[in-house]
Amino acid sequence: MEINGIGKDVSSGYIDGRLDRLEQCLKYYSELGYTVAEVPITGLSVVVNGKLLSSPVQRVTEILAKYDFRYTVHAPNRTNLAYGYNHHLEKSVLTASIEFCQIIGAKRLVYHSGLQALDAAHTDTAMLPSDDDLQRGKEQEINALIDLAPIAADAEVVIGLENGDPHLWEYAVLQQNSRQPHELAKYHARLRIAPIIEQLEAVNHPNIGMTLDLAHLHLATHALGDDYLAAVEEASPWVRHLHINDNFGKLDVGFNNEQDRLPYGEADLHLPIGWAAIPFAEAFARLKDYQGDIILEIKDRYWDYFGEALQNTKQILERDA
Repeated sequence: MEINGIGKDVSSGYIDGRLDRLEQCLKYYSELGYTVAEVPITGLSVVVNGKLLSSPVQRVTEILAKYDFRYTVHAPNRTNLAYGYNHHLEKSVLTASIEFCQIIGAKRLVYHSGLQALDAAHTDTAMLPSDDDLQRGKEQEINALIDLAPIAADAEVVIGLENGDPHLWEYAVLQQNSRQPHELAKYHARLRIAPIIEQLEAVNHPNIGMTLDLAHLHLATHALGDDYLAAVEEASPWVRHLHINDNFGKLDVGFNNEQDRLPYGEADLHLPIGWAAIPFAEAFARLKDYQGDIILEIKDRYWDYFGEALQNTKQILERDA
């Protein structure tokens, strides 16, 4: 692995449009020794109804310029080019996110792969999609990414499709629709690496790659009974950006807040590196050709341990050097 820098994500929920909190985060991360910061579209109020707003963009840009970070950007989690409720708007939001990347000089834009088709059924706004619906969604996302690829290239941005993690509510949706638990990967295909690779092969453009989330993959492979390290190796040739945090590979049992889940080690806890069970050294060994940044996506309740997480990550990388 050739790591350019280790970064920390800025929590959308924590800043929630408060630019004083954005500055607080950046100042703290800089003092701890991080060299990259990943900023969230949803936390900055820079994209409204699919368009950039000049006033917040200017104010955010001025704050970012105060710090010697290389920046990456995370698109809204809900953006979905395959199964979103308004495809034109979904595409506009991602286009605006690319434009924001260009303005702040970010070279990586994280986009959650659209291969998750359960949201509408979960909110009772639509039926569970048919096989034809699933295929049309996949094709729609491919075509949208083909359209967006040259825009990203002009902005010198690589869009990284991120893999997903399973949730108890998804199994509940399957049950409510008389489907079996083993069908989850049909409706949430981004749990596995192969369907994302199929998308990338179809798009076939250097500015469309993969954001590999090692924590999401740890949960997904445990839920599906797959081999974790084999999945990391499968992703390796396509990875252009890397997200890490720690967890135990355990599905939640219906408790949604951190206070209830943490004592039991359940779900996507976003723990500091070294606190749980992900075999990072072994995973990194499967990513030996990766060149880029590592972003630590750690929840704000562990604010006091962000420095420890950075040092633990450096130690793992140094052992493998």
